[in-house]
Amino acid sequence: MSDFFGKLKSGAGKVAFEADKSMRVNRIQSEIGQLKRQMEALYMKLGEMTYRRYVNQEPESPEVAEVCQNITNLEHQIGVKGEEIKRINAETFSPQGAPSPTPMPSATTPQVQQPSVASQATSAAPSPQVKYCTNCGKEMSVTVKFCPDCGTKMA
Repeated sequence: MSDFFGKLKSGAGKVAFEADKSMRVNRIQSEIGQLKRQMEALYMKLGEMTYRRYVNQEPESPEVAEVCQNITNLEHQIGVKGEEIKRINAETFSPQGAPSPTPMPSATTPQVQQPSVASQATSAAPSPQVKYCTNCGKEMSVTVKFCPDCGTKMA
């Protein structure tokens, strides 16, 4: 009977893990949306400034260069957040409830100051020869038809 409750607890842990993962991805996607809206506003400002200078036949100003640099910084922040989403999506559930870490290659572009976002532990994507039971989370070979731990039929 305690084995049943252990399996139930493991399944609940996996559901909680996946819900937390989904919540973190949605939060980052929302942050990316905010950054894109900021970029759109800067594009509008840049277009206005450039057009005014063109109409008045004035040379480019430092203000234009500053707006362009701000756009570049926002593009970089969006890229970093996209990589963070990839790391979160690569996390896998372990029966102990903690994600398994995996190193992700660091960006080669220079770091820019950005809003602080808690860095999450990353995890390795399972190798192609391994799968996990959808019921209890047990790791097994892809050739197995039933989970050796709980008996769940594997797809």
